[in-house]
Amino acid sequence: MYKIIDLYKSLTAGAHLLPTSTSFTFWDATYGTAPAVIDREFARRFAGFSYYDFMNADTEVEAITNLKADVLSILTFNQKRYTEMYRIFLATDAQMPFDYNYDMTETTGKQHTETQYGATSATKGAQENTEGAVTETHSVAPFNTATASVADSADAKTAQTYNEGARTDTTLAHTDEYDSDEWTLTRKGNIGVQTAGDIARIFTQYWTEYYKFMQLIFDDICKQLLVIED
Repeated sequence: MYKIIDLYKSLTAGAHLLPTSTSFTFWDATYGTAPAVIDREFARRFAGFSYYDFMNADTEVEAITNLKADVLSILTFNQKRYTEMYRIFLATDAQMPFDYNYDMTETTGKQHTETQYGATSATKGAQENTEGAVTETHSVAPFNTATASVADSADAKTAQTYNEGARTDTTLAHTDEYDSDEWTLTRKGNIGVQTAGDIARIFTQYWTEYYKFMQLIFDDICKQLLVIED
């Protein structure tokens, strides 16, 4: 078995003790941004430990390769847990205030609605309507008989033709727009079950005693891969 401090000291320029480019954001965005710093911290914390290499590497170079592979296995099997811890790691001050525990914002922006209509065009061909000749005969009955007789004259209408030329009905493209009002309602403060001091105390306790990210990963590596030799 090789001591961690010996593996660390054997690193050549640009080499790293732990894996890089793992495709895990929680790891690559932390360890990947400062591997030399984190390697040194890892070596300092576990200088007295030895790497239990079940592959029994013959050289320190091989042992480092095996260590990286084993650490990658730990990251893979615990990726969900580490990812959730990393989400908290990314939280901003605005997202995690320590002086209030109630924050609601209701915002209705100006609503602007547009309905667009494309141009349309409809063409109608020429039309011709012809009415035939009509003769109207009027019959009247004398005042002293029920028998009708032909009137002295009759009305006659000659045939007529009505022509309607071809035309195109066009509607230009246009947009119908509608705007509504806006308002903003913001509520922020304490819901009443905790004082500001209670909130600050819980906040401090969480970040000093409970929250772990890189330390959690370091502890998992130590529990599974490192031993203290007699």
